[in-house]
Amino acid sequence: MSTSTLRIAPRSLIVILMALAALLPQAASGLSKETPYLTLARLASALSGGDGVATLLAFDPGMKGFGALEGAAQALVAQAEVLCSIEVLQEKTMGGDMLLDTDWYLQIKSRAGGGPTERRRERVSVTMRVIAGRWRIVALSSTAMLAPLQIP
Repeated sequence: MSTSTLRIAPRSLIVILMALAALLPQAASGLSKETPYLTLARLASALSGGDGVATLLAFDPGMKGFGALEGAAQALVAQAEVLCSIEVLQEKTMGGDMLLDTDWYLQIKSRAGGGPTERRRERVSVTMRVIAGRWRIVALSSTAMLAPLQIP
């Protein structure tokens, strides 16, 4: 039984490695294209998964009312199971901002036994901007969708 080995000349190996190195940034950039739609999908997924930290990653911490929004979103996912859907109805580019007319639907079920269940649906205007390489929400027409349940 004989075995054969593949021998690559050092020069050929260097050329192959240089070609691969040149292709890697292009391949990586194609895989990590951030879009406003991807950010909204991650937001809906984070809410549905009960992940308050990931929910807040969609928002610019410098946006007006972020502190209140942070508290409300954290309380909502702590007290309830959430199913979330965000549909983009229209989009418009204005300078570096993306203005989106969205339709939010949340089905919220209290984690407390016998607690309330609520369905929320609202059209929300969302303004997004690229901050540190990622699309972030910088303004919402309404944050009522993220308010915690009112438990009597």
